[in-house]
Amino acid sequence: MARPKRAEPKPITGGLDEFMKNLGPALQQAVDHPEQVPNIGETVGNPITLAPRVAPAAEQVEKLISNATNAGQRWVDNTTRPKKDPIARAKASTTKWKNAMQEAITSDRYAKGLASIDESAMQQTIQAIGASGFVNGITARKAKITNKFAKLQPMQVALANQLDAMPTDTDAQREAKMLAAKRGMQAIGKQLKGG
Repeated sequence: MARPKRAEPKPITGGLDEFMKNLGPALQQAVDHPEQVPNIGETVGNPITLAPRVAPAAEQVEKLISNATNAGQRWVDNTTRPKKDPIARAKASTTKWKNAMQEAITSDRYAKGLASIDESAMQQTIQAIGASGFVNGITARKAKITNKFAKLQPMQVALANQLDAMPTDTDAQREAKMLAAKRGMQAIGKQLKGG
């Protein structure tokens, strides 16, 4: 009985430089022709069929909503009793934010916004919204989330195909693959933002 075979990408032997060189065209294909991305659908075989390399958008959204539904009360508990002071942590991220948001730096909107936060009102809002508000907020945006996941899923598959082509025989190769995964997700983020 024949085993199903996934489309195997050309092995990447040139490290991160080759990975990044290959990723750009792969992501562009995912944007222009998502249906043509290798391993986007299931791989039919005998006796088993392999699921798509990355779950389809609708399946990812259903899982997100299911997880949100199950995590509603935990969200309320964790948000009202954080392990670290959320305002202090946000203030500590000002420099990082400024590096990413040059336009906002000019008016220093981030720091001004943090200074005006009423923490008591914030906690009251969280309590008033409650677990059902959290779940309903995600469920109400199902169409928007599905659209985003539909754009994301082909890019995730394209990235997975590129990562699968990288060797993992040595510690250095495995570390390079981890870094490639990070850079790949950053590239997907830029692609989704239109950059």
